[in-house]
Amino acid sequence: MDDFEASLNRVLVEIFNYILKYEEMSLKKALGVQVTITEAHMIEVLGREENEGATVSKLASILNIAMPTATVAVRKLEKKGFAKKVPCEKDGRRTIISLTDLGKKIERVHLIFHERMVRNISAQLVASEKQVVLRVVKMLGDFFRMKVDE
Repeated sequence: MDDFEASLNRVLVEIFNYILKYEEMSLKKALGVQVTITEAHMIEVLGREENEGATVSKLASILNIAMPTATVAVRKLEKKGFAKKVPCEKDGRRTIISLTDLGKKIERVHLIFHERMVRNISAQLVASEKQVVLRVVKMLGDFFRMKVDE
């Protein structure tokens, strides 16, 4: 690795870790309950899918995780009181996962966290810097999305 690549690696790893830690700390401070980043992201998906009805298989597909992993995660969400399973009205063989009131609160706080995070970063940049940052971050996103989809 040359100096640029080593520096880029260090910066990307640090940013990733700091964002996750900051997100986790913010959720705990705002809610008074321990919510992992994985749980927060699962709750986000459940909230987004609420109208259509989320199943374990749909959750696994959206999050690109294995069914057994999704099953265990949903059980943990239930145990913590963030989500509940209810029989599907149209098909009794299916179970729909929905958020509890606490789960909905976590979803709202998580959304607000992201809004504030980007607003605070944006406020520190001038218009020309915003365009450069957005272009570079999109490039990074495209690179990682392509690697995942290979």
